[in-house]
Amino acid sequence: MDQSTSAQSLSGATGARRADRNGLAPHVAAVEAARARLGRDLDTLDTEVRAQMGHTAEKTAWKVLGTGGAIIAGIMTRKVLMATWRKTKHSDPPTNPADRETDWVEALTWTVATSIAVGIARLIATRGAAGAWEKFTGALPPGLQDVSP
Repeated sequence: MDQSTSAQSLSGATGARRADRNGLAPHVAAVEAARARLGRDLDTLDTEVRAQMGHTAEKTAWKVLGTGGAIIAGIMTRKVLMATWRKTKHSDPPTNPADRETDWVEALTWTVATSIAVGIARLIATRGAAGAWEKFTGALPPGLQDVSP
């Protein structure tokens, strides 16, 4: 035991004897117990905050992966659809189907085709990303665990 350690234990013992003489021993013990509880509570809070931060980061990563994949799939599908339209119709698809100058049949055909194709592509991309997420992490992506039939 070095000098500083023995001096601290001596002053602690002296302080405890002084508290006994003054009748403060129960109060000192209560303060020490409260300090110990506070330390445990702070440790628990720290653990909970770190877990929540990890869960938030996981949610953000899934949103980026799932949404990014869906957007890329939608863009690629729309490009393929435009190329297919040009090849079969020998004209550009309507840039704005709501324009009054656009023929109703063309407007409805383009709207239905893009809606169905892009929707299916986004679904496939999102499910593929969820499968990759599950394979990589061993769990379903955040938000998909809560979905029930």
